[in-house]
Amino acid sequence: MESLTKGKYPESMRSLVGKRLPKFTKQEAKLLTGSFDFLGLNYYTTYYAANVPKTKPNYVTDSNANLSCKDNFIYHLFK
Repeated sequence: MESLTKGKYPESMRSLVGKRLPKFTKQEAKLLTGSFDFLGLNYYTTYYAANVPKTKPNYVTDSNANLSCKDNFIYHLFK
């Protein structure tokens, strides 16, 4: 959300993605900041996340997490 509220990517994202992350021009940042009328989040799937060691940087590994989906999550949660 920081891109929409402050016109820049969050520090955590900048440090993970580094030079591969495109930069906003001053004009783009100004246009982007506060450019929303409504923000909404939807969650449809539950994922398990596990920490993974640093690997070669790319869009799949930037989160430093291994994500997996379990169909029986609800069963285990309430068992």
